[in-house]
Amino acid sequence: MDKILLDKALAMPPNERVAFAELILASIDIEENEVKQTWIDEVKERIQAVNEGKAKLLDFESLYNED
Repeated sequence: MDKILLDKALAMPPNERVAFAELILASIDIEENEVKQTWIDEVKERIQAVNEGKAKLLDFESLYNED
């Protein structure tokens, strides 16, 4: 962690520190949304591959309960 940045943030008035913290947290939420959207796109591509016959589904029960 950058000690200088932390010292500057801690020197801010409380209301400015809260606003600064909210901006930092908002930047993390954006990254999480990007990751979430990437997974949604991946799932859509996999569904499309199955629907087009380019991929096939495996039955979980039959895979793990074979004798």
